[in-house]
Amino acid sequence: MRAAARVASRDWQDRMKVNGAELYYQVQGTGPVVLMIHGTGADSGCYEPLAALLASDFTVVTYDRRGWSRSPRPVGWIKTTVEEHADDAAWLLKAIGHPPVVVFGSSSGALIALDLILRHPDVVRGLIVHEPSLFTCLPADFVREQFAELSPIIEQAISAGGHRAAQQALLEAWAGDDGLEAIDTLQLERWLGNADVMFEYEFPAMLLGYQPDPVALAAAHVPVKVLRAAESHSINAAAAEWLAGQVNSELVTAAGAHLAYCTRPGEFAGTLHPLLEEVAGSHPAGA
Repeated sequence: MRAAARVASRDWQDRMKVNGAELYYQVQGTGPVVLMIHGTGADSGCYEPLAALLASDFTVVTYDRRGWSRSPRPVGWIKTTVEEHADDAAWLLKAIGHPPVVVFGSSSGALIALDLILRHPDVVRGLIVHEPSLFTCLPADFVREQFAELSPIIEQAISAGGHRAAQQALLEAWAGDDGLEAIDTLQLERWLGNADVMFEYEFPAMLLGYQPDPVALAAAHVPVKVLRAAESHSINAAAAEWLAGQVNSELVTAAGAHLAYCTRPGEFAGTLHPLLEEVAGSHPAGA
């Protein structure tokens, strides 16, 4: 059996060229390795407070996905897919020498994490996903109804202030009652600098362009844990429930709304930590 990846205590940041992209990444902590994949609308800074809380027991690897903040858009890059981002993550893990690892992803980051276990199972020890954006796996009428409620918010914001205003409106909606006050002003400004990447590359095209094979998900040979937010929007809650049923996992409820991992990291860490311990200590089938 393979032991969970464990590295000596360290804390650094760097850039690495993988899969035709230059990715900014950070490593901190000691213990079993956890890769955290950010969703659409933020960069890896969204995990900084959470990663700091986990670093005493885990080596936490975070990175800005291609085109986001400190990972520049590759020359000639005109579109993207979940699969492309999963390939980036797999190459990054192999390049820095950590696989197999536990992977955590939220929202569209959860889609990338799921694609890793389907196409790059050698780099994944186990998976924890929060509010996965698996909208293509839900009834089409339901998804259309949900987007019909969201579209006016986006359209009004774009009319008032372009993509940047629309990104802020979505972040505020995803933060729920917590609001964005807990997020550092400079960091939020950096996120909003990605507005064109968000709307021209990822939202909603990438999210609605990915549909994993349900049979392959059910047959995955690594443990998968699924979380939803206590204040989840209906479409996110439905997606989490669908995935939990597909992979035969208990659906765990985390405090707060969609962005609770950065608006209330202490509470979120209290929910995530035991799941990470459980998955890091498990042994994949055939290991």
